[in-house]
Amino acid sequence: MLHLTIDDFDLRAIAESGQCFRMTEVGSLKPGFPVYKVIAYGSCLLISGDPDGDENSFLVSCSEAQWENIYKTYFDLNSDYGAYRDYADKNDSFLLKCIDYGKGIRILNQEPWEMLISFIISQRKSVPAIRTTVERLCALSGDEKVLDCSEWHAINPEFPESIVYYPFPSVETLAKYSLEDINSTGTGYRTGYIAEAVRRASTGELDLEALGGLSDGELLDELLNIQGVGIKVASCTALFGFHRLSICPEDVWMKRVKEQFYSGEWPESYKPVLGVLQQYMFYYARLEHEKEKIKEIMN
Repeated sequence: MLHLTIDDFDLRAIAESGQCFRMTEVGSLKPGFPVYKVIAYGSCLLISGDPDGDENSFLVSCSEAQWENIYKTYFDLNSDYGAYRDYADKNDSFLLKCIDYGKGIRILNQEPWEMLISFIISQRKSVPAIRTTVERLCALSGDEKVLDCSEWHAINPEFPESIVYYPFPSVETLAKYSLEDINSTGTGYRTGYIAEAVRRASTGELDLEALGGLSDGELLDELLNIQGVGIKVASCTALFGFHRLSICPEDVWMKRVKEQFYSGEWPESYKPVLGVLQQYMFYYARLEHEKEKIKEIMN
């Protein structure tokens, strides 16, 4: 277990900001210190605030080498989010309120293949339903891994001694599944879209690694050529899978925000980092709307 000091980092805000379906709360060390399980790049990490430290102190389950080589980049900790927040107009009281509420959000560096399939699944599904389907799709492989949690169990005996997890299936693994197999996970009408993406990727017709060298506009165009991928799925894949920070996915929450506070058009000055700024807005608007406050927040 590593003890780390990390600035400008909020686990709850990241987990609830709509960008990741495999970062979930799995217990706590002490009241007020939830532990998050993060499955990424074929491995599993536990991370929590340190009950014996300050607000910038964290505990993680990996080795120092794994943190430096995988998770530091995954959590985008080499980027200065203060510089991104400086793009906010000082007269934009709504955005400033969102930033204050969601400070600590970071755009995760996730695998493009996982993002493409996950956001195809996400269409017209709630976040809990998306997570359930993604986990079922991963479990189909039978590639069961076990994470030793004995150090965490020693701190809180109610925490499990081990956690079973399944890495996200590769193109080759998904290509072995039948339509019936995929559909059994709850993909519904999206089953055919997933199968077609798998077919194109397995034949080399779709080369996600090569797409990484395209401009933002070219990348979106290529993603939109995939069956079942509309502008929201393409934008989410580009932002969260390719780290294109200028691209802003627009779901119902963000469309409401754009209409209500920006007269239907994002400020030109925001566009270089609009993907980052929209995460603050999405996180605030989504949670506040659930409390029926979205129309009152400027009062």
